[in-house]
This record gives sequence, structure tokens and C-alpha cells, in this order.
Amino acid sequence: MAYPLADKGENAVIDRRMMLAAGMALPVAGTGLAKSVSSKAASIDAVQLPAGSNGLLAYGRNGKLEHLRSVGFADMEARVPFGARTQTRWGSASKWLTSVAVLRLVEQRMLDLDAPIVRYLPDFRHDTGERVLLAHLLSNTSGIPDLMSRQVKVEPALRLSSASSAAMVARFAGGDLAFEPGRGWDYSALNWTIIGAIVERATGEPLAAVVKRLVFEPLAMSGAGFAQADQAPLPHLAAAYRSGVPPVRKMGPVPPFVAASGNVAGAVGDAMRAAHGVFHGRLLRPSSRAALTTVRWPEQEYALGGRVHPIDGRSWAWETGKVEGYRTHIAHRLDRSETVVVFNTTDMDQGVIGGWVEAIVRA
Repeated sequence: MAYPLADKGENAVIDRRMMLAAGMALPVAGTGLAKSVSSKAASIDAVQLPAGSNGLLAYGRNGKLEHLRSVGFADMEARVPFGARTQTRWGSASKWLTSVAVLRLVEQRMLDLDAPIVRYLPDFRHDTGERVLLAHLLSNTSGIPDLMSRQVKVEPALRLSSASSAAMVARFAGGDLAFEPGRGWDYSALNWTIIGAIVERATGEPLAAVVKRLVFEPLAMSGAGFAQADQAPLPHLAAAYRSGVPPVRKMGPVPPFVAASGNVAGAVGDAMRAAHGVFHGRLLRPSSRAALTTVRWPEQEYALGGRVHPIDGRSWAWETGKVEGYRTHIAHRLDRSETVVVFNTTDMDQGVIGGWVEAIVRA
């Protein structure tokens, strides 16, 4: 049963007890399922949050929100409470959804994971582009050095650039390979700018439009979008902060050429629907889901666009993101549809958030 995703204000909790108190009918559930929801809810409520936290922790099954704990403010200065409709930037969890869009294009025979990237970008440096496959980009094993991110550090104006992905590829993707494709791993933003350029050339559409058409819309992710300069502002996007007393924001302009790697934003319901729809729905064929969750670099548990993390003998898709002051963690059990979501906007250590998620998963 889908629980309403209305904002409940600071320290909000939506669970089965609240639904019963409101006199709303609940489906009869098996004892095992009821215990699972109860234990996850108790574990979420037991997390010791730092003072001044802004964000939420949530648990869902089959794409439906079962329990939500939200704390603090989406906008500290305006005292707007953080709630279920609040949108946050997902950072590198965007790579997961970009990978899903790419796999849908593979199913449509517009792309091929095992094709060299010069097939799609004929102007790419041939001696490297003939050795780097699309799958290498999606798994961060291409060996192409990230000259783009290095330059952004010394040329801050690039953050305000309206340059296309193709233009950035032409400028920054010509370096000598740092390692043989598939023989090393580098968490490189440039890999994803190249993917963006490939998708845009293959479809004739901006990357954001492709992900919306192939992922957001079929999964009813109505609160999801791209937080970047060429898109309409998201109406419920939370502010992110370096510190809370006094409030100091940690946000910045986001160029479209990094859309594929870090610009998705959405609410908790969007995360729940995405996790269930991608891994248990009909959006992808079984072969595509298998490709998405096959680990390509074991030392990092990295598959295509995200990690697959084992916990107590079960595999969980482990989608994490960090951008400016935003933190996102979307964990989804692969053998049955359970999802844990954490959003935070106070520049926290991702390792601490990951520890919360592990504790909730094990409850």
C-alpha cells in the first residue's frame, strides 16, 4: 500500500501506527513482513543524529514508503521543514540512473556496451577510443585521465560554462591512457561527460531529456529532475549547508556537461520508485539488470554506475552520492524489494551515513 508522501514537518515519522491511528485501512500482512517493517522502523528511529541535522531516513518495500523519519529544515533561514516532498541533489547516484538509460538504449540497439567509443564519437582520439568500450566508461575502468576535473580546480569559471558535453570531450579527453582499459579503476567525472556526449549524439537529445523519457517518466518519478543551469528550478529543492550555526550554505552552480555524473535531484518517493522499478519492475530486461549489477571492479564493488554491496549474504545495490553539502544513500536489496534511503544536507561524512544504512539493513 502506498503511504501518502505529505510533508509532516520536523521529526516527522510516517509508519503503520500512524495510519491505524488515522483510521485508514491497511492490508493484512504476513507476520514476517510486519516484523520486518517494525524492526526497520525501530532501527531508523534509533539512529543518533548529530545536532542540527537536516534530512531524512526512510524504509520502503515494493517501491512504497513504509516508514519515514525527517528532521530539520529544507531551508534553515526560512524555517521550511524537511519532509517527504523535499528534493535533494543525488550526486553520484545520478550515475546509476544514467546507466539505466544507457541500458535502455542498448535494448533499443542504439548503443552497445561492448562497442569501442569511436563508433559513437568518430572524432575521438582513435588510438585510445578504439580500445575503450562503452562498458569501461560506465564502470570507471576506461583509463582515460580526468583532465577536465583537474582543470575545473584551476579554472572555476568552468562551473558557469554552458559548454556541451561534446565540447568538453573535445577539449579534455585527449590524454594518454593512465592504464589499459579494464585493468584499473578511476572514479572519473570525465568518463561520464563522455557518456553524456555519446548518448546525446546517438539520440539527438540532451542527456537530461533522455533520462527523463527513459527512466523518470516510466517509473512515475514525478519529483525528479536535473538540478543544473539549463533546467527549470526544482520547486522543493533543499538548500545544503557547510554549517548550521550560523547557517552557511554549501551550494554552487552546476553546468550541464556533468549531467550524467551528478545532477539528478528528487524526493524520497522518487528514490523508492526508482529502486523498485529498476531492479524489480519491467523497465529493464533481465539481461540488462544482470549487466547493471555485475561487479566489474571487485576492490570497489563497482558494477555499472554504482556498487553492489554484500551484507549478511545478501546483495544490495549501493547507490551513494556526494555533491557540495548534499549526501544521498539509496540501498536496495536485490533478492526482494526493500529500500533504505538517507538524504542529508549538512556536509556529513559519507562513512557515517553508510554505517547507519548498514545498521538499518541488518535490523
